[in-house]
Amino acid sequence: MMYKKKMLQFGAGNIGRSFIGQLFSRSGYEVIFVDINKELVKELNKKRAYKLVIKRNELPDEIILIENIRAIDSCDKEAIIREI
Repeated sequence: MMYKKKMLQFGAGNIGRSFIGQLFSRSGYEVIFVDINKELVKELNKKRAYKLVIKRNELPDEIILIENIRAIDSCDKEAIIREI
C-alpha cells in the first residue's frame, strides 16, 4: 500500500503557516493544520491554499502560494485521530 506523505501541524497561526507549512508543502507533503479558529479552518479548506508574503528590506516583497493543504477543527478529535 502506498502512503501519501502528510504532516499534521497543530496551530495554523502565522508561524505555523509561514514557516512550517511552507517547508513541508514545498517538500511534497500534504500539510494538515489543526486549529481552534473555525473561520480560518473553513477558509483554508475552501481554498486548499494560502498566500505567503515574504518581506524583503530593499527588494520587492515575494508572494508565494502554499498549496496541498487543508485544516481540521481542533475540537474534532475523531478527524484528528484519523489523520494520525
